[in-house]
Amino acid sequence: MPQALSGHTIKYVFISALVLLLLLIVFMGTKRLQEAPPADVYIDASTLNTAQYQSLKQTVSHQQVGSFFNTDLQALRDVALRLSWVDEVSVSRDWQQGIVITALPKKAVAHFGTERLIDAKGAVFVPADGRELTNDSYATLQGESDKGPVIMQQMQQVNEWYEPLNMHVADIILTPRMTWVVRFDTGLRVIVDNESTAQKLIALRDALNHQLKDRRAEIQSVDLRYKNGFAIAWHSNAAS
Repeated sequence: MPQALSGHTIKYVFISALVLLLLLIVFMGTKRLQEAPPADVYIDASTLNTAQYQSLKQTVSHQQVGSFFNTDLQALRDVALRLSWVDEVSVSRDWQQGIVITALPKKAVAHFGTERLIDAKGAVFVPADGRELTNDSYATLQGESDKGPVIMQQMQQVNEWYEPLNMHVADIILTPRMTWVVRFDTGLRVIVDNESTAQKLIALRDALNHQLKDRRAEIQSVDLRYKNGFAIAWHSNAAS
C-alpha cells in the first residue's frame, strides 16, 4: 500500500515546483526581450532648427538601439553630447513614442575665429548650420579654444566698462603671450598686457570720458603695456 507523503515532502515539492515556474517565467521573459524589435527613437524637434534636427538624427541613427526596455539610454545621451553644438540632452522611455531624445542647442553670442561660435558661458562649438557663421552682428573672439571662458568673460567685462561711452567690443584676441588686443565698434584699437589689465582698461575708459573726450574720434589705437600711462597713435589727419 503506497505511503502517504509527509507534510515536509509536500512542502518541498511545492517549493521546487514554484522555483521551476519562476525560472520558466524569467526565461520566457528574457527570451521575449531578446527577440523584441528595436525600439522607435523619437527626436523632439521643438527645441531644434532643421539643420540641428537632421544632424542629431543622423548621429543617433549610427547608434545601435535595443528593445524598449534594454536600450542603453546613457549611451544615446553620450552620443548626442558628442555634437559640439549640443548643450544639454535628456533621454527617456515613453510608452507611446518609444525612446525620446530631447536636446537643447548652445546659443551663440559671438564668433570664435572664422569657423566656430561661442556661447555666453565660453563654450566653443561648430554650429549644425554653417550659415550661422555669417552672422555679421556677432563680435569675433580669438585665442586658444580652452581659453574660451576667459575670453568671453573679458569681452563681457569690457563691454560693461565701456557702455557709458557707447563703445562695444567688435573683436577681441588673447595671444599665446596673454596679451589682449581689443577693437571696438568705433574703430579704436587697444592693446593691453596681462598685468593689471582691469585697472589699465578702466583708466583708459576714464581718460576717454574726460581728458580725451573731445579728441576721442581722432585716436587710432592705444597701447596700455606701460606701468605708468599709455601711448596713443593718432589718425594721420589728426593734429597732435
